[in-house]
Amino acid sequence: MSQKTTTEPPKEKAYRKLYTSKLLRETMTLHILSTKTASQNGRLVWVTSGFPVEIPVAFDTVAAYPEQYGAIVGSEKCGPLLCGFAEELGFSQELCSYARSSIGSVKKPEQSPLTGLPIPQALLACNNICGTVLGWYEAVSEMTGAPVYLVDTPPLEGDQPPHHLAYVKSNLEGLITFMSETFNQPYDEEKLLQVADLSNTAVNLWTKSLEACKNKPSPLNCADRFLSMAPIVALRGTQQAIDFYQAFYGEVKERVKQGLGAIREERVRLLWDNIPPWFTIYNFFNTLAKKGVVFPADSYTHAWSANIPRGEALESIAQVYSKIWLNKGLSAKIDKMCNLIKDYELDGFVLFSVRSCKRYSLGQMVTKEVITRRTGVPGVIIEGDMVDSQQYNEAQAETRVDALLEMIL
Repeated sequence: MSQKTTTEPPKEKAYRKLYTSKLLRETMTLHILSTKTASQNGRLVWVTSGFPVEIPVAFDTVAAYPEQYGAIVGSEKCGPLLCGFAEELGFSQELCSYARSSIGSVKKPEQSPLTGLPIPQALLACNNICGTVLGWYEAVSEMTGAPVYLVDTPPLEGDQPPHHLAYVKSNLEGLITFMSETFNQPYDEEKLLQVADLSNTAVNLWTKSLEACKNKPSPLNCADRFLSMAPIVALRGTQQAIDFYQAFYGEVKERVKQGLGAIREERVRLLWDNIPPWFTIYNFFNTLAKKGVVFPADSYTHAWSANIPRGEALESIAQVYSKIWLNKGLSAKIDKMCNLIKDYELDGFVLFSVRSCKRYSLGQMVTKEVITRRTGVPGVIIEGDMVDSQQYNEAQAETRVDALLEMIL
């Protein structure tokens, strides 16, 4: 006699997957292929996050971002291996893991995801968000033979004085000369203005998507934004970025219209500060999603929402890229985070102290105290790294966030 069995329907996941995830994969796969072709054709540049990429794009070069490649290394859980290759060359474990994994991948591309980034013809760095980039790119230059150009943006306190703006603009003029000589191509200001317009269109769509998270429930969670920011970084100034964000914003609007949140049951709304731990990004945020925790805002993805105002091209670009808030000191960062907590009606915040990124993590103990005093919401600091999983204790991080949730619920 057979025993009757019942099959229970599968449980719904705590988070909702974006339909545009497929388009994101396709868009970024095509970009990766384009970097390989550009390298073969002598038209590839590596650029740092925060670099005025509109200028090299106007010179018909393709940009690759080693930091973005670092995120791939982290998500593939290859961070300790590639960082180890750089450490074998004598680079300290205290050095940024983006830099170490990048240098390691150049040393041993055959053991690196995607066989590393293609060899560049130029290395373009800007120190508005990171002071490590020049030494990092000089190391890569020694290994590849590609020349380096640095756009120097001295730190700002308050308004930008005229001499500061003139200095940064002169750096951009030098960049144009460098690009013209390196790629044997004249400067076309009209082309640069067209690229800036494309950049602004994509940035506006991205910004609207971020601001939609003020809704309750939030249509996007932190992991959604961290992954979907890839085109606004790598493809800014191109039609491909616009095409993706038109579809992306369309899906975000539809979620808002239907009252669908990024997670199934939104109970707590938190702010995230810093780069994420790429090697556990899904596990970290989805584990919290099961507890009803969503992150409608973060300090990182909002940094990519600045427009280039119409006007004299180089002066406008100099203004925008000088005023990235990491170049404006700790008070600007605290102001930004307090405003996000207020505007997005958040219940608390998580500061991720990233061992590799000293500049981003500087002052977080003070930041935590000041934000709580000004907003009245509690926060917590967790520690780790964005690429090197050896520097992260998952159980410790979960325990600290659980303690925060006990204060809120």
